[in-house]
Amino acid sequence: MRTKGVGNWLYSVLSTRYSVAGVVYLLSGWGLCHSSAAQVPQETRQADIAPAVKAERDPLLEKLSGDAQAVREAADVIASAPPKGREAREAATEAVKGALATTRDAKAERALRLALGKLAAAGIEEAPDWALDTVEWGFESMSVTHRPTTPPEVFEAHVRALEMVPGTAKELMIGNLDVAINFPGVEPLERERLKEFVTLTAEGMRTKEAAVFLDALLTGEEELFAELEPPMRARLISGYKNVKSEQPINADAVVQWLDKHPGWSSEIGLAALETISIVGTSKKDAAVKLVERLLMKLENAEEIGRRLVAGKIDRSVLPQFKAAVERFSRTGSSAELRRLAKELGVE
Repeated sequence: MRTKGVGNWLYSVLSTRYSVAGVVYLLSGWGLCHSSAAQVPQETRQADIAPAVKAERDPLLEKLSGDAQAVREAADVIASAPPKGREAREAATEAVKGALATTRDAKAERALRLALGKLAAAGIEEAPDWALDTVEWGFESMSVTHRPTTPPEVFEAHVRALEMVPGTAKELMIGNLDVAINFPGVEPLERERLKEFVTLTAEGMRTKEAAVFLDALLTGEEELFAELEPPMRARLISGYKNVKSEQPINADAVVQWLDKHPGWSSEIGLAALETISIVGTSKKDAAVKLVERLLMKLENAEEIGRRLVAGKIDRSVLPQFKAAVERFSRTGSSAELRRLAKELGVE
């Protein structure tokens, strides 16, 4: 979460089971409850209601107040061709937010979330702070409402929208983890829900924004990554492999984290080996050193063999695997390891 000042109040709203509509109206009413109409200059009031007035007059934006099919159609049009000009873009954004606050149709929500991301991306050069705030609104609206029953297509749209404005995923996701780990007064179940939300979001990402977030998480001074449970750490490390980008990435941050935390578990080491062997690293011999340590245990050797067979680990580590098979044959092997060695041609 980027906002400060009303942080505790904002978290108390977002961490409860408010509907999106409730959150929207609570947030929008924050400033109104502190100023009477007489205290607000006429020109300010007119500026505040300008987007709403425009929405009422624009036939496309009026459709966002219609039935689910009309909302989907309007959102699709906005996403395919976001309005040009700041005023028109802001009017469309407010209308999309209003529709998101009330819709209960999964297909409509998916279309609206994608439209919101497109609108933010369209305004990044002209109004970068506004674009970041727009993405944050969408992110937090999903953060507060996400449950295991959230439709997959809605969650995917949340992820795609988050990736549309560079840098926002890193900031917002680390902010949510900070709340989950460090915020006082947060109920244990809510902490776990927020951590799972961030992890699921990272697992769904496909652009370089995922690597940017993971790099920052693994190398940050806050050490948030070290506070997560090993299974969640392993899932996040594996997120590097999902990136499909023409821009090169590497797993140097994973190697750096392992070096800084030498007490890592086998679960973390195996996930790291899989990621490093597929994604690559500029750290010379990192994969070799990692696999040699893992292969000291028979159960790790078996798991590495299974992942080699499945193509999840690059076969460049086969020499180390073969040496381990030979060593275990003298000190106590297993039928499973012998089977894997035979299948890999290193028996």
